[in-house]
Amino acid sequence: MSKVQANTYTDQSGKGAPNLPHGAVVTGVLTATSVNQTVNGNVTVSGNVGISGTITYEDATDIDSVGIVTARSGIKVGAHAGVGLTIFTDGSINSSGIITASNVSVASSVTATTFHGNGANLTGFKSGVLERVSGQCDGSTRSCSFGTFTFPNVTAEQRIDFNSYTKLNSSEITYKPPSGCIGVMYEHSYLQFWLSTTHSIQHHKLFIDGAGDGISGATEITYTRYNTSETYAGALVLFRWYFRIRNDGGSFTTTTGALPSWNNNHTIYLKSRQYAGGNAVPRFHQTNYWDGEGTAFHQPSITITAYGPTT
Repeated sequence: MSKVQANTYTDQSGKGAPNLPHGAVVTGVLTATSVNQTVNGNVTVSGNVGISGTITYEDATDIDSVGIVTARSGIKVGAHAGVGLTIFTDGSINSSGIITASNVSVASSVTATTFHGNGANLTGFKSGVLERVSGQCDGSTRSCSFGTFTFPNVTAEQRIDFNSYTKLNSSEITYKPPSGCIGVMYEHSYLQFWLSTTHSIQHHKLFIDGAGDGISGATEITYTRYNTSETYAGALVLFRWYFRIRNDGGSFTTTTGALPSWNNNHTIYLKSRQYAGGNAVPRFHQTNYWDGEGTAFHQPSITITAYGPTT
């Protein structure tokens, strides 16, 4: 084997690069001012490769970049046969799996077939419901927008078997809705039963009490009047009434209970009376019969829902 020592190698004319038809094997350092080379096979580099320009490739196992990676046609993550994540050139993202993030900021809207979680930390979410307070009439309390909401405490039957209107003890609550409210739904569920007469008739009407918002003292809402009547009467009654809040600075409407505003605490309750002596459904919160003998107590419930604009 021979060794050739030279400072410069050229082609035969002395003006071009030498031709190496069988390639070249370099065991040391190869230094070149410039390289313009097309490789048809594989290139394996055990160390680092530094490139100050642009690298173009069709496939790669791993990419570790400390700067910006630009993909002109988008990015796909996963095997070719089952891409799990696609980032499109318009910024859209399509994922077939679960996306977990500590924080997500969306400038416009989020659309999904289903949402999971209790939504306790959502802000700016407009479902139409500003506040809902619901529970049994057991004397318990709830914290709400205006302070403490207290349920009536009902543990036994109430009888209203006389001709004058008497407050239904399970119906009375005091409430003030949160700001921005456009209406309040009052719902009261209670049991009513006949006592001693087979043909029973009972009258009922709704009142709102307090001062301010066009209201001065106890005021009947006349369109709420209703009867309960039948032979051997006995059933659960669900009474519902919607108080519209017009927010127009006008006057209180006694027929429907529409308020010009609701900025003060107001008390809502039902009153009842029998039709006449011998015709009454006077037993509230308790059955007349139970399991073939005796009676059974039924505890009433109340729900208050404050609504706001949905848009």
